[in-house]
Amino acid sequence: MPLTRDETRGSGLAVAVDLVNTWDELHPDPDLIENLADVRVWLEWHGLETAAQHLREDDVDRVRELRARLDRLFDAPGEDEAVALLNELAREYGTPPALERNGKGWRLRTWPDEGHGLPAVAAYATAGLLEAFQELGWRRFGRCAGAPCRCAF
Repeated sequence: MPLTRDETRGSGLAVAVDLVNTWDELHPDPDLIENLADVRVWLEWHGLETAAQHLREDDVDRVRELRARLDRLFDAPGEDEAVALLNELAREYGTPPALERNGKGWRLRTWPDEGHGLPAVAAYATAGLLEAFQELGWRRFGRCAGAPCRCAF
């Protein structure tokens, strides 16, 4: 399972990209999420242990559905369509913004507590994508050009 290995590890953006990349065309069985253990590896890698503990076997299909929705974002024909998909996810999973401590500073939190499991992860990933889209622009989102690779970046 390809997992982010740089300074973005644990960010909402990395959580989203790593989930999309659990579908790997170069692998004999392209779905790298076979069971709950695989979902937990993905979440724990990003420091989301509490969310991982709150997931159950029946959440695996919901994780795959979230992956498919995020996948559509990376395949969107343009930025307006991508923003519409992101805003749809934000409306569905987001919570009212609130400030919370982040080390010595503050961060704006727009996702539920990890104890909510998958909804918290979906909202966190969506928030990361929204921030990246705002800061970096649509052109920084894409897919590997090497066929048959479809990894998102």
